Amino acid sequence: MHEVSLMMSIMDIAFRTARDENACKINKISLQIGEKAGIVVDSLEFAFEMVTKNTIAKDASLEIETVPLKGECLVCGLQFVSSEFLICTECGNFAKAISGQELNIQSIEVE
Repeated sequence: MHEVSLMMSIMDIAFRTARDENACKINKISLQIGEKAGIVVDSLEFAFEMVTKNTIAKDASLEIETVPLKGECLVCGLQFVSSEFLICTECGNFAKAISGQELNIQSIEVE
């Protein structure tokens, strides 16, 4: 389950941020996760509970925003949301992914 190692890396960043801000508590972590990022959100949430036990983030909340797969046509330049395949909805040509595969820390709230 790679979600545990992902969450450990996210929390390393959160703990470092808290230390740099002289914070004694982490209240909330907000993430953006692309729907095609290959991350199982339930597993990531479970990992969050395990990784934050007995830490300054033990009472923190985890907020996850799902980012849809979005493509941009390589021929006509149309940007579109797709559920599976990156085929232009206008001209039928191949497209490149421009969102939907990311994992971003949007914010870390500390006190």
